[in-house]
Amino acid sequence: MAYVFSGLLGQLPMLAVLIAGFVLVSTRRAHIGARSATLALAGLGLLTFDLVLQSIWNVLFPRLVASLDLRAASFGLASFGVGLILALLTAIGIGLLIAALVSRSPRGPGPLQ
Repeated sequence: MAYVFSGLLGQLPMLAVLIAGFVLVSTRRAHIGARSATLALAGLGLLTFDLVLQSIWNVLFPRLVASLDLRAASFGLASFGVGLILALLTAIGIGLLIAALVSRSPRGPGPLQ
C-alpha cells in the first residue's frame, strides 16, 4: 500500500503542471493561435492520458507480482512492454507540445531590413 501511495503522490506535481498547462493554453488561445493551441491541448491531453496509465500500472504491477505465479522473465517482459508504450506516449505528447511552440505565427512587424 505504501508503494502505491508513494507512486501516486510522486505524480501529483506532474498532474498540477498539466492542469496549469490546460488552463494557460485555454485562456491564451487567441494570443497563441488556433493551430498552436490545438496542438498544445492535444499534447497535454496525451500526457495526461499517459499519466493516468502510469498510475494504473503503478497500482496493478505489485498486485500482478503478488497474485500470478510467473517467472521473473515474464514480469520483466510485461514491464518492458508497458514501459515502452508509456515512453512512446510521453514522446508523442512532448512532440506535440514542441510542434505547438514552433507552429505559432509571429506577431508584430517583420524584421527590419
